[in-house]
Order: sequence, then C-alpha cells, then structure tokens
Amino acid sequence: MSEVTESVGRYLGTVHLLTANAGRRAKTGEVADAVGVSAASVTEMLATLEDRGLADYEKYEGVSLTDEGEATAREFLWRRCVAENFLEDDLELDVTEFADDPRAFGQALSDDAIHRLKEVINHPCNGKCSASHDEYSACSDDVRETLGDAEL
Repeated sequence: MSEVTESVGRYLGTVHLLTANAGRRAKTGEVADAVGVSAASVTEMLATLEDRGLADYEKYEGVSLTDEGEATAREFLWRRCVAENFLEDDLELDVTEFADDPRAFGQALSDDAIHRLKEVINHPCNGKCSASHDEYSACSDDVRETLGDAEL
C-alpha cells in the first residue's frame, strides 16, 4: 500500500466506493459532493493522484483507480472500518459527535498494531471497505454499503 495522508485516503476511498457502486468512472462533481469540497479542489487532487500512479483521470470523463490506487483505497477503508468498530462497538463512542474524525487513528497504527486490533475486537466488518486481502474475508463486494452510508 502506498503511504497516504488522511485527505488522500478520503479521496481514494470515495472514488473506490463511487466507481464500485456505479460500475463506471466517478465524475468530478460526484467526488466533490461526497468529500464536501469544490470541484476545483477535486480536479487538483485527482491530478496529484494521477501523478502518483494511483488514479487515471481524464477531464470530462472522470476518474478510476489504478491497481495500486485500488489496493491503497481498500487498505485505507479497512483500517477505518477496524477503528470504527473498535470505537463504536467496544468503547461505545459515537464517532459522528467528534469534530475531528477519531477513525483516523487506524491510519497511524503500524501494520502489526492494526491487525492485532482486528483480532482483539473480532467483529465482522460492515463491508464498506471491500478489503482486498484474503484474511479480511468478512469484507466483500457483495456487502458493500452505499456511499451515503459509508460516512467517509
């Protein structure tokens, strides 16, 4: 997985969910609406993602993720899912009540730490992340939620 910031991860996750749900490239306006930024900001980020080899962006056609972008998005969303399960189910916190997104701590954890946390919480994933690794079998395209429910 490529190292990504929370912001880049949100864009990648959003594009992943939009393209998977629609079965086509995501339009700039759709990404802007989902992330809550201007279309100009999205265009700038998509150019950055393309420069990094994470996305294929064509003006007026939209964006899709490269294989590396897809893997990075899935890992990002999986980490957020693990963090969200822990915070909401184990600590009984409502993550929507926080000004800063507490699910972001999943990105800061090492690979060993995030996998250990997943073992400790031992709940089924909610399917939003569509994780690509075999060990995350609870996450699958069949149970992916709609983008509106994903709360990126």
